[in-house]
Amino acid sequence: MALPYSCIEACRLSTNGADEWALIAASGTRLVVQSSSGAYTTWPPASGSAVGDTEAEGPPGKKIKLSDPSENTSNFSCLALTHDQKHIIAVTAEDKCIRVFRIDTEFQLQQLSQRCMTRRPCAIAMTSDDSTILCADKFGDVYSLPLLPGPEDEQIRSPSVEQSEAAGEKAFVPAASVLTVHSGRNRRVLEEQLKQAAKGPKKPKEGPTFKHDLLLGHVSMLTDIAYANVNGRSYIITADRDEHIRVSRGPPQAHIIEGFCYGHESFVSRLCLVGPDRLVSGGGDPDLFVWDWTNFELLGKLHLRDAVLRFLREQPDLAARVPEDANSFRIAVSGIWHVPSEANEILAACEGIPALFSFRIGISSTAEQCIVLTGNALDVTFIRQSQTGCTAVVSVDNVHVRVSTTERREAEATSRLEYFSYRPGGQWEQDAETGRAFERISQSGGHADKEASLMTSTTGSEKALGAILYGIENLRKRPDSDD
Repeated sequence: MALPYSCIEACRLSTNGADEWALIAASGTRLVVQSSSGAYTTWPPASGSAVGDTEAEGPPGKKIKLSDPSENTSNFSCLALTHDQKHIIAVTAEDKCIRVFRIDTEFQLQQLSQRCMTRRPCAIAMTSDDSTILCADKFGDVYSLPLLPGPEDEQIRSPSVEQSEAAGEKAFVPAASVLTVHSGRNRRVLEEQLKQAAKGPKKPKEGPTFKHDLLLGHVSMLTDIAYANVNGRSYIITADRDEHIRVSRGPPQAHIIEGFCYGHESFVSRLCLVGPDRLVSGGGDPDLFVWDWTNFELLGKLHLRDAVLRFLREQPDLAARVPEDANSFRIAVSGIWHVPSEANEILAACEGIPALFSFRIGISSTAEQCIVLTGNALDVTFIRQSQTGCTAVVSVDNVHVRVSTTERREAEATSRLEYFSYRPGGQWEQDAETGRAFERISQSGGHADKEASLMTSTTGSEKALGAILYGIENLRKRPDSDD
């Protein structure tokens, strides 16, 4: 089985005086890279050798594959490209690691650092000067890390270790004694304290030893983060499960809250900056929200659920999935992307929906176009062809049935990527030419996908695969749960 690409990025480098594009995609435990000239690599490189008993008479012995012990065994959950497109930051979920790769002129990936956080990162963003990584985790905290740690950064001790050393590992001694405690209840408490003191001091938990600074925190699970720079001032915009969008100052004053964008009634899962003062947000609500975030003002709503229902009714094989009560139909926004060639156009995707929806901000609140896909939309990136045109590269789920996040296809789809070009007049059309240029990375079977298929043994069951690809709807609070 060839896993779908859970996240994808496109980068452009100048080689021999000419610009060349490459796609970097994450599939399970591997990164796959293909350039427009046909160069194809993976990280980690396909490794392992076969050994067998060649000296014994008779048929050769069974060959055993020897894998590289340093090979990554965690699944990639997030990718972010620096503005200069020379480095890519990748997050692996199970080991909570932030990995930084250099992209060389031949589009080879070289890992420069691997830093494991204490809590799992859920979203990352880069500052405008590409010097700092902003990392949001699921416990509500945002940390800053240098993109390229220096030698002095690796020697930094964790706060917990420093505090324990400063305290001199002093044993705990209760302030009370059997001579000062008279009630039975207090005596039992004192006995428990004496038992704990006899065990000796607790060994402190060792945190990361690399440079990382806590910038701000929420009291709820963070879901997305964005960084903005307006009139020489920087801001950090964060979204959480409790319907909040917070605007904070950028480092080193990130503890100062500028304000909130209130209006969502369900979780906020995605943020998208469109221009210097426009923000589009979405999550568990029926609509996308358009904000003047600098003034914390709601400008309007984009009717995404209506567009999804209209799409499902128009598809003969999907119309039966529309409930009789349209108001009971719920969506979970899995992605919002600003089209780089257009100042006010975005593409939006919902979890488990095989389509993208195009909106023009400030022009109409209804979808301008619905881009029908062969599988559920997972991620989108853009190849900028010119100042007036671009190609959207869409990662689709080639394993699950359309409009399902659990039901498997009888046969996998032939492609994991689809390509759509933005044509004059504002219409998206299939781009077969770009598809042929990136045919190898798009294929989901055969010899071209041999390296990618090696990762299936580390992903486990069907439930684990669903957890890699889908999880936005799980943010929704249930009436009978204690959130």
